[in-house]
Amino acid sequence: MRKFLLPLLAGLLMLTVSAAPASAAWGRGDWGHEGHRGGCVGCGFVGGLVVGGVLGGLVGSALAGPAYAGPPPIYAPAPPRTCDTQPGYWSQVPSVGPGGYTVYQNVWVPPQTVCP
Repeated sequence: MRKFLLPLLAGLLMLTVSAAPASAAWGRGDWGHEGHRGGCVGCGFVGGLVVGGVLGGLVGSALAGPAYAGPPPIYAPAPPRTCDTQPGYWSQVPSVGPGGYTVYQNVWVPPQTVCP
């Protein structure tokens, strides 16, 4: 619908600009001699460029397709979690024995599984 509506509006705008009412003195020869209409050729040229550029941009953007954004992203599953199992070991833990002496006890530390 947009591809049809913008050129239609551009055409209506051009008809409106070209059908603008002329002044009362247009063509009566009030600017020095008969036949000289007193128009500004440069103004018409610049106005045509401006209106043509704006309308051309509107029509061109309406007719242009969507920009190519490249291939769609590829979603890969997350890598499987790798867990590491540490083996159990004996550890010597210091403790205070009878008489206030430091005594070491052997304590078993069970295996542990570590997952990052």
